[in-house]
Amino acid sequence: MPDLWIALPDSALSDEQTKRDKSIKIAQFARACSIFRVKRIYLYHDFLSQFERDDPDLLKTILRYLDTPQYLRKILYPRMHQLEYAGILHPIKAPHHRPPEDIKKVRAGDVRTGVIVKVKGQFFVEAGLGSLIPFVGTGFEGKKVNVKFIAPYPNLKAIEATDDDIFEYWGYEVKEVPSLSKLFAGLENAEVVVTSKKGSYFKNVEAKLAERSKNVKNLLVVFGAPKHGVHELLAKEGASVKPYEFVVNMFPNQATETVRLEEAVLGTLAILNSFLLQK
Repeated sequence: MPDLWIALPDSALSDEQTKRDKSIKIAQFARACSIFRVKRIYLYHDFLSQFERDDPDLLKTILRYLDTPQYLRKILYPRMHQLEYAGILHPIKAPHHRPPEDIKKVRAGDVRTGVIVKVKGQFFVEAGLGSLIPFVGTGFEGKKVNVKFIAPYPNLKAIEATDDDIFEYWGYEVKEVPSLSKLFAGLENAEVVVTSKKGSYFKNVEAKLAERSKNVKNLLVVFGAPKHGVHELLAKEGASVKPYEFVVNMFPNQATETVRLEEAVLGTLAILNSFLLQK
């Protein structure tokens, strides 16, 4: 099954009036992505919409904050205005959000998310165990890192974990890109699904997408902006959806005039989750 990626516009918050409402909307994105195992969220620039200058930074910061285990948040996120309403946001509780643990219970091979700290010239990792753990490898102070423990207590040591060491869903990463067309141009080994009210009913392309998904590592699902669809956004960039075979309408019988972006993300990922599991 390919890894799921999504692309959201940096204007995603443009239909919300207050920072509180914007923060809640971002948490809905984070929850939907975590429920359905999204591995990467691209934030692309929307050249058509008007939105507040601070919105993209708010979107990026809260998405990353919510993906961060609670025991690392005070280290990685000092008091900042973007997190004014963080206390009311629903936690993700994904597998990498491990609770603080008794250091004596950690076994060789266990994986946790930590942050590198430097003490007297030596690297350690803070991983929510009550004590700093010696870190074997390269890095820099303040780096968020997944670590694997290579020796049990009392000789606990940690190295950077690889993808092969992690067998559960381990959260998403957030990447910013200057435009949709540049995002598409840089993709490798990925199939693109463009969501659009003008697209084909998903059921009509399901079989072809299933066949195509067997041969790619990643499936990128692209969402438009609150006031402009992907067709319009690409046209503004001098590009088109024509090269992309899977332009799909995920809500063909909608009774509302519009489907809000947070609803589109949750609904689309739910449909794709069922589709990918069947295939």
